Amino acid sequence: MYTAEFEGINTFLVESCKLLKKEAVVRLTRGEKCYELPEPYMFKITNPYAREITIPARRWNHYLPYAESLWMASGRNDMAFVRHYLANLDDYSDNGETMRGGYGPRFRHYNGLSYDYDVRYLYAERTYEVDQFRYIIECFKQDINTRRGIITIGDPLKDCFDNQHRLKQTKDVPCTRMLQFIKQSDSNRLNLIANMRSNDLIFGASAVNIFNYTFLLEYFAKILNLEVGEYIHIANNFHYYERHVEMVNTISNITSPPENPIIREKSFTSLAEFDLLIKRLTEEEKKMRNGITGYNVIEFNDEFFDNWYQNLYKFNLNKKRPSLSYYNSILKMAVLFIQS
Repeated sequence: MYTAEFEGINTFLVESCKLLKKEAVVRLTRGEKCYELPEPYMFKITNPYAREITIPARRWNHYLPYAESLWMASGRNDMAFVRHYLANLDDYSDNGETMRGGYGPRFRHYNGLSYDYDVRYLYAERTYEVDQFRYIIECFKQDINTRRGIITIGDPLKDCFDNQHRLKQTKDVPCTRMLQFIKQSDSNRLNLIANMRSNDLIFGASAVNIFNYTFLLEYFAKILNLEVGEYIHIANNFHYYERHVEMVNTISNITSPPENPIIREKSFTSLAEFDLLIKRLTEEEKKMRNGITGYNVIEFNDEFFDNWYQNLYKFNLNKKRPSLSYYNSILKMAVLFIQS
């Protein structure tokens, strides 16, 4: 088993490229060369605020994780939303309309039914559904030292067999199986542990996973009135594909990459308040994505949500309207670099 500890995502990316270059074995996966570690990989990120990649060689789509974080927090799995930010995600949809293994419904609308999730908008929890966000909050309300704060993502009734009891044939089986929130025993800090059955360094871990889950950790810590602790990531199979050999080689030669931790103030103190802001952000994102004529910029009066909104605005409308100010100067530079 491989273990490591990093301050943030930039160091993780560089050192993981080096590890794969040194230790990976090659095998064919779906007709393509795959370079993978022969044993599981467990690493810790000690500063989850350092989640934005600033290494140009990675060519990171920094809009996608902000969009995907909203997509998940609002409990949705519609392709109309997410393909707008990355068109080739259609390759992972069975029907072109929803992402079967999308995490949003599994977070907010988990149910015991055999048919696949089809959630295209935010709605209230139904009697046969479990909002796992609310479950986490209730567990910690009952016992701040709970070990039960687990979000289950794998859904055997949907993921294992089809309605004819045959092995499920699908383009999208969730890679993340479980998320566990747990308070550090010696402090007031909240940790998050992610368990992955399979994890691609480029498509998954560095693209969205680390960002999404450290983002999740940050807003849960605020709701639970705890401090942000550490992020632990366990990948049972860690790999990259032949198409990314040149990128991995280039990044592996970088030394001492700087991190860019940013802490943003938050006004919400409960899941209910958070969900009201999510609903508003969802409504504004839809207006921007659909190109509503005469769209007016809004303020959330919450630094965390204002930055979230600004990134969606930047992607959708900035070419037509004046730039917004950014809390994150490095991100603004990255945006200008990508657009140039």
